[in-house]
Amino acid sequence: MFNRGLYKKNALKCLRDRRPVPTLVSLVVLVTYFLLNAGSVGKSITAVGPHLTLILDARKMNFIVIAIMCFVLGTVEIAEAGFYLFAVDHPQEQLSFNMFIEGFSLFVRGSLAFIWKWLWIFIWGLFFVVPGIIKFFSYSQFFYILRDYPQIGIRQALAVSKEITKGHKADLFWLYLSFVGWDLLSIPTAFILQLWIRPYKQASFAFAYRSLMQKALTSGAVVPDDLK
Repeated sequence: MFNRGLYKKNALKCLRDRRPVPTLVSLVVLVTYFLLNAGSVGKSITAVGPHLTLILDARKMNFIVIAIMCFVLGTVEIAEAGFYLFAVDHPQEQLSFNMFIEGFSLFVRGSLAFIWKWLWIFIWGLFFVVPGIIKFFSYSQFFYILRDYPQIGIRQALAVSKEITKGHKADLFWLYLSFVGWDLLSIPTAFILQLWIRPYKQASFAFAYRSLMQKALTSGAVVPDDLK
């Protein structure tokens, strides 16, 4: 059962007394999005939703701009995924900013994964926006899987993401939507409120991933050999 209320509750509990480092991580991520946006890398890169409209803006970008964006965002995304997986798996341990920085060493894997993921979202988005959004949620567990199973290939990780999100894309959509109100409230604060919102959101999605993967492994939808 997908219990978004439980995931959000666990996220707040997980972050209790450990806010400083996730806040710093969020600051780095949000400043990265801001700098890319300020440099005209992509108008869609905002604190509220840095990727959802990429399928539209990518048509207006040149190759160099897209390459820079894939490198930077892929590196940040794979580093952030690993950081929050550790946070939810070790709720009693102190968090270190180095846990996030260490993920930067996976820049090649992160960049290639970002390209592969968004290539398919872009292709689906060429037909209509809605299929692109559906695929966005179908592929939403991709980076968690890459960090959770270092030996898995990029194409296989995307296939596993599609498998574990079957029947749950709407659930993930509603989980995402449950933060929109907070995102809107952050606008009058010049997105400063995102320093509190983003850790809450990312930890909630990390808990959701753990639940989806456990269910898939228990049901046999995913077997250990699929994760190699």
